[in-house]
Amino acid sequence: MDRSLSPNRWHFAFAAAAYFFITVVAAPVFAASPSVFMEQQTNRPGADYRVLAAGREGPQYCASACFADTQCRAWTYVRSGNEGPEAKCHLKLDVPHAQATPCCVSGVAVGSSTPGRLRGY
Repeated sequence: MDRSLSPNRWHFAFAAAAYFFITVVAAPVFAASPSVFMEQQTNRPGADYRVLAAGREGPQYCASACFADTQCRAWTYVRSGNEGPEAKCHLKLDVPHAQATPCCVSGVAVGSSTPGRLRGY
């Protein structure tokens, strides 16, 4: 009996390797990159529960802060000069409607494997 991989076994081995790569290797990279969901020139007004001074960190800071907080469902980065001299990061308990404006960059937490994370849209 030939022990080499038959087409059926070869397909199974390939599928198992692909599943391993996607779930173990690639998923943490995508999960650690909240910048994928940034909405340029967008404000999501309301539902703020925490406002942080963003300093020179930029919108990535807001995205990371929201991603790390299981209560956060959305965020808005307000550029400096719009709410005072420093940039601000607004973390939100809900997902307010988006409004087009050049002052801001926003994002929505679409879920994660973190217990307690609520899904966005």
